[in-house]
Amino acid sequence: MIRAEGLIAQRGDFFLGPIDLDLGQDSYLTLLGPSGSGKTLFLEACMGLIPSSSGSVWLNGQDVTSSRPEHRHISYLPQDLALFPHLTVLENILFGAKRRGLDKNVTEDHLSNLQTLLNLHKIIDRNDVTSLSGGEKQRVALARALLPQPQVLFLDEPFSALDATIKRQLQVKLREISQQLNVTILHVTHDQEEAFMLGKKIAVMIQGKICQIGSRDDIYYRPETLEVARFLRNQNIFEMTAERILPDGSVEIGNEIRVAVPAHMNVEIGRRYATGIRSEEVVIIRPGKPLGLELQENLFQATVADILAFGGTHTLCVKLQESEVTIDVELPNCAMRDLGYAIGDDLQICLRKRSLWTIPLD
Repeated sequence: MIRAEGLIAQRGDFFLGPIDLDLGQDSYLTLLGPSGSGKTLFLEACMGLIPSSSGSVWLNGQDVTSSRPEHRHISYLPQDLALFPHLTVLENILFGAKRRGLDKNVTEDHLSNLQTLLNLHKIIDRNDVTSLSGGEKQRVALARALLPQPQVLFLDEPFSALDATIKRQLQVKLREISQQLNVTILHVTHDQEEAFMLGKKIAVMIQGKICQIGSRDDIYYRPETLEVARFLRNQNIFEMTAERILPDGSVEIGNEIRVAVPAHMNVEIGRRYATGIRSEEVVIIRPGKPLGLELQENLFQATVADILAFGGTHTLCVKLQESEVTIDVELPNCAMRDLGYAIGDDLQICLRKRSLWTIPLD
């Protein structure tokens, strides 16, 4: 549906690209990255709001690189929403459809559907759009973007200014919309939870480049670069060297500590790797309980050095007893209450083999 080929754009001293991206019909891609990574610049280049230095943009099989934004049959929901204060709620919603001269009967039918989908019935007759709450303004802006039935909907940090509760409600609503309406969505966000909740695919952009694109599990559990791993809050990262092949085909890799990694990772003996595991994937071994096969290797004795409490989780910072290595172990609050660990307690952990990832360092 939308394809970028070798797209390069510039704003001041910042260079974007080259970007190659192919997004099919009814796809939902979240473009995830830190602030200043070029996400909005990429959207603007795809929409034709800024000229690209080179490369091309294709929409529905047609080269639209030189086409004006209004000729691309797209819709855009910017971060500031851009609602018109001098127009009523209904006039704001109808604005784009009227400017495009769309069939009135088709527009009315689609508007009726959107009223139900976005729960607009109580606010659609309001005269003063400035009196709406933040969440209500978001729903009005989303209805305005969807009413012309665009081929592609571009979203630029649409929920960043909302409080957590309203934000989650609208994220759920957007997920429902994406499943019901025939629209391809390219959604820019720096919110990792939002990206993983909404995106059928996720692209990670850092310093103007797409460093990795794939499914939720690919991005979350199998980062391809250290930049991606660190951005996604992988806390447990170690520099190791592949040392020997074990009898079961897995490979022992080590430095300050040694672990076995699966054979399918295709690590080369003698080569250096960044090896990591997400903190929520580290398993605490409960004494006296039988261990399944996958928990019988990569075992370490450790001591709780610190405990960090967050909203719904706790992180145990544990120091391995055989080295100076510290590993973060994330637990949901209910598990923390059951286990009752305190600083200074001893425990045994497992760096589960299937949860490890490796990235070549040379």
